[in-house]
Formats: sequence, structure tokens, C-alpha cells
Amino acid sequence: MNMANLISRNIRKANSSLLAFLLLATPFAVPGVSAQSTDADREAATGDAPAGGQKPSASQVASESAAVTRALLAKLAQAVASLEYRGLATFEHVGSMETLEVVHGIRDGEQVERIRYLTGSPREMVTRSGDRQCHRDGTPLSRPGLHSAAGLQDVQSNYLFLIRGEERIADREAVVLEARPRDLHRFGMVISVDKETGLPLKSMLVAPAGRVLERFQFVELDLAPVTDSELQPRSPSVREEPSAIACADAESRWRLGWAPDGFKPVAVQTLADGQMLVFSDGLSAFTVFVQQLPDMNYKGRAVRGATVAYMDHIDVGESRYTVTVVGEIPDNTAQLVAKAVTEKR
Repeated sequence: MNMANLISRNIRKANSSLLAFLLLATPFAVPGVSAQSTDADREAATGDAPAGGQKPSASQVASESAAVTRALLAKLAQAVASLEYRGLATFEHVGSMETLEVVHGIRDGEQVERIRYLTGSPREMVTRSGDRQCHRDGTPLSRPGLHSAAGLQDVQSNYLFLIRGEERIADREAVVLEARPRDLHRFGMVISVDKETGLPLKSMLVAPAGRVLERFQFVELDLAPVTDSELQPRSPSVREEPSAIACADAESRWRLGWAPDGFKPVAVQTLADGQMLVFSDGLSAFTVFVQQLPDMNYKGRAVRGATVAYMDHIDVGESRYTVTVVGEIPDNTAQLVAKAVTEKR
């Protein structure tokens, strides 16, 4: 049995919501703002002086650009949390491209999303996310750091946001926004944000060298209100996920002696054979499983697109625990995290 299959078996045993994370790699779920290019942006790009004569200083241009970026991020956050839509999208990863049907509705303040694969083996999933605290700090199934002012501030301390121009996606005009990581322990992102609504029309996860790891892109988008029937599963084998893991004050037996700057613990869940700990910086997330799995002696990694799974072991007294780190982080970072797991004293 190869490493990928071993880790896949361990993940299935541990938690089904993480399977959804591995399977769907949800698009950059932090939609945004309608931002037209300002005169200051155009002047900064071309080097032209304003009509009054004096060219603005570099600090003025930077300040105005930052203000436009903040407005775009705020609109993006509002759109993702409040707009309903359905559409067709493509998802490219690990050398393949799949077509998805995506339906996103709001019910009683909770986001409900149905995703059905239209190519390859039949797959369908319905997810719900309504926990506000989890939205503020993050869950593995979303990019929640842009859902609040506090989240925006946290995310901007770990990523530099830059407006890269405009493009046309799904017959709609979009602003291209880059989230450039401030260190090598997370991937970069490029999001094309609908100018009218703020919804993300395309998102890419980008490795430090600039290689695109995953690309999600709408090819059709309908913004009419979503009916209840559209949110109902279309196949008998649908996987339905409950609301986001509650960010309760659950006590963990385990701690990380090291984690990349900005990654905070946002959820703890007790499993039949151990615990699951979720960490997020608002855009990226990784999950740490610490379990007693007697027949799991493998050590190593498996990579699928932007998602890595790294497995190691820790001995506590006479007991051996399997540590599995899964997330959209570089594989070297996943290895460092796995080796940093220790028991709380």
C-alpha cells in the first residue's frame, strides 16, 4: 500500500469533514468589493502626474492603494457572507480539470453550499457553516479571515495584498487581487473579485516559486435568489457536513511547540481514538490529528495539489501516537509542525 493510500485511510478514520477539505478545496471563500481603478492607481501605474501638476509622493500612492485594497477586501467579505448564487466552475489541480455545479444559499444566517462534480466519478456534498466565532478565526473548509474587521487585520499581518489589474471571468469584469505571504510557511493566493458584487470569480493557490497549485474558476454565474429545492442533494450518495466545528473552549491534551507566525488554534475535537486540532491564519489552515493507531507505522508525506498530508509518531510513556498534519501549507512546514507536537504538562 502506498503512502497516499495509507494517509487517506487514516484521514477517513479520523474525520469526514477533512475529507471534504481534501476533496473540494473550497474556492477562496472571502468575496469582496466593487473597486474601480482610481486616478491615483492609474497615475502610479503610468508614472503620470495629476492634472494639478505635482506628482504624488510614493507614500501617498501607497496609502491610497492600501485604502482601495481594504475597501475591496471588505466588500469581498460582505459578498461571501450575504449573497446567493449558483453557477458552473472548473477546478484544476494535480494535472487534471474537473467541472463542478455550485449552489450557495443563506438560510437563517447560515451559509449552505451544495457542490456536485459533473465530471469523473459522481460526487456531491452539502456543507453548512454558521458559527460566527469559527468564521472570525477560521475552519478548514473556508477562508474566514476576511469575514470581519478583526479577521482582516489578522490576515493582513501575514499577507501583503496587492491589486494586480483587471480581467474578465464568466462574462463579468473582475479586479485581480494578490495575497502575497510574508514568509515561506504558507502559499500565496490570487483572487479575481467581481467588480459589481465582490464575489470571488477565480482563485489560485500559488507556490513560492510562482507555480499554480490549484485553480478554481467560474464559467457561468447566476445571482438570482436560490430556492430551497436547489440546495437539496441530487444524488443518493451525497455527503452532508454539519455546521462548522464549534470553536468551543475544548481542552486539548496536546500542544505545538512551534507553529508558523499567525496560525492560531481555532477548534479542538475529540475523536474515538484521539484528538483533532485545527489551526488557521485566516486564509490557510492545517489540521493536526493525534491518534492511537496500532497498525499505522508509516512515516512520510503525500501531496495532492496544494494539500499535503505528513505522518509521524510520538511516544508518550509506553504509548505510541500517530501524528498526521493535513493542510494547504508547504510540505516542509507540515513536517516541522508534526515534529513540534508535544503533550501538555
